[in-house]
Amino acid sequence: MRNTLDCLAGPQRNIVASGLRCWIPPAPPARFAIIRHDIDRSPVQALALARIEAELGVRATYTILLSGEFYSPFERSTRELLQQISNLGHDLGLHFDAAWHGIENEADLTEAITWEAGVLNRLLELPAARQIKMFSFHNTTPFTMACKASHYAGLRNAYAGYLQEHVQYTSDSNGYWIHRSWQELLDQRPDRIQVLTHPEWWTPTDAHPAEKVCQHLISRILSTWVGYRTILQEGNRENRTGLSAAPSSIAALFPEEGDRLLMLWLEGCRSEAFVELFCRFEKQCRRILRKYFRVNLKTTATPVQALLSDYRLQLDPLLALSVVSDTSVSELLGFPLQTYRKVKQQRNALVHGYGGVSPVELTVSFDRLIQAVERLAHQGSVLVEATGTRRLTTQGMPRNGDAQALLRWLEANHQRLELSLKAIHSFGQRHRLLTEEGGA
Repeated sequence: MRNTLDCLAGPQRNIVASGLRCWIPPAPPARFAIIRHDIDRSPVQALALARIEAELGVRATYTILLSGEFYSPFERSTRELLQQISNLGHDLGLHFDAAWHGIENEADLTEAITWEAGVLNRLLELPAARQIKMFSFHNTTPFTMACKASHYAGLRNAYAGYLQEHVQYTSDSNGYWIHRSWQELLDQRPDRIQVLTHPEWWTPTDAHPAEKVCQHLISRILSTWVGYRTILQEGNRENRTGLSAAPSSIAALFPEEGDRLLMLWLEGCRSEAFVELFCRFEKQCRRILRKYFRVNLKTTATPVQALLSDYRLQLDPLLALSVVSDTSVSELLGFPLQTYRKVKQQRNALVHGYGGVSPVELTVSFDRLIQAVERLAHQGSVLVEATGTRRLTTQGMPRNGDAQALLRWLEANHQRLELSLKAIHSFGQRHRLLTEEGGA
């Protein structure tokens, strides 16, 4: 069968197996494989992994940590994720932290495992056939590794003496193989194997383990914030942020990043949030211009890219949009050109570190930028679409890749674009394709 984890980035490689539920009869089979996933940090990534395994016909065991700091099975969203893993046909187990209970003897161990397993069974509403039947120790210690009975509290022990002594084992704890890699284990062709992986290390894009931990933490924080914001919104309650723009506005404008940007502002990193929002505002202007140049004017990609990305020319995309739309900055943004210049100066001061911006001024400008982005989001389609109430004008812009006309347009509108003729001439010299080959 195919490797269950081929499509994820992480420690490699290659095994398919049943879960621990099938283990352990009085006389163990001569050959078997156990694949186990301890959910230490990310139920979200655990479900992603469980779906891949289910599609490949692989059944595994996912153990749940009741006493961890990175997630709580008592949260509704987390409980639903764990229930979905069970519904995919995988087995759920208990990931048990003896140190959390302060346990020093096996009698106390049995009592605590009984309690935690009962809580999980009730919490997840598992039917009798799908209830917890095994456990694994979290952050093993000399004491827990010495607990070698095959069962405690009626649950199979993933670290039973037989498994320790007769089954070849490897684990990706801490984000790397601590004994040998999965592939190295398989190359040795043992008859009995147990492979432990942790879902948080197996992500669509590779990164160092510490990066992955931080990414999971940020994702959890963001999810909690969105839940808070949504509850207030659904209850028609005011979410007081100190901003006049509604918190839901920025989330709607940037579906994937809006909440993160607003959180950055609210947690006190206001300069960083302001600069990032301004960058997104300029990106929005460039997107409208690029679409207009390429779709309406059939301008080739080379001159368009040069015009919008040449850092030495420093074309202001908003001013360019104002020119080609024959619309004032005030009408585009909802506030005057002079105010826009002030906002831009504040951005430059923060980026280059040559002046401070007071908290009050920064809050006003951040609000204005949110409103400007919202206004442009509405006007963008009107400006570009042929069926809109107003279309961008040609204003001497080049057609069919005529890059000479692009330079003439820059020269004719240099005052409105706030560009010097010298800067435009230098731009033409830097991009000789524009002047010699018409942007070919």
